[in-house]
Amino acid sequence: MEKYRAKIEQHSNTMESMGLTPVAARIFIYLLLSEQHQATFEQMVRYFGVSKSAVSNALKMLESARMIEAKTIGGQRKRYFSVSIHNMFSEVTLSQKIKEFYSALDDISATRKVDDDFNAELEDVSELYKMMLFEIPLILERWKRTVELKRKSK
Repeated sequence: MEKYRAKIEQHSNTMESMGLTPVAARIFIYLLLSEQHQATFEQMVRYFGVSKSAVSNALKMLESARMIEAKTIGGQRKRYFSVSIHNMFSEVTLSQKIKEFYSALDDISATRKVDDDFNAELEDVSELYKMMLFEIPLILERWKRTVELKRKSK
C-alpha cells in the first residue's frame, strides 16, 4: 500500500471536501485502493500511524454512512473492512438520506415560524430534495441498464 500513499492523500482531499474527517477520508481511499479489497483494523492503525481511537471513530463514521462494511472470515475474531459500493448507491440508502435531509429542513422551517427569505430558501431546497427522491429510482434504473449494456459489449 505504500506505493499508493500519494494517491491516498490526493483523493482523500476530495472526500474531506464532501464532509468526511481526514482519517475517514484516508481510510476510505485506502480501502478503495487495497489490492485485497479489504483491511483489518490493525493494518489501518499501523499504516496511518494514528491512534486506535481515531481509526475506530473513522470506521464508525464510514459504517454509519453505509460506505464500508465489516465481516469476519472463517471464525476469526478479526473484522475485515471493505468498501460497500452497492450499499452507497442503493435506492434505499439514497432515498433514506434524501428523506432525512428534507424532513430536517421542513422541521427547521416550521420551527423558525418566520416568513423571511431564509425560510423561503429552506423550502426551495426541501422541494429540490423531494424532486430528487422521485428521480433517484429512474436515474438508478437507467444507470443499471447502462452498466449492463457496457458489460455485455466487452
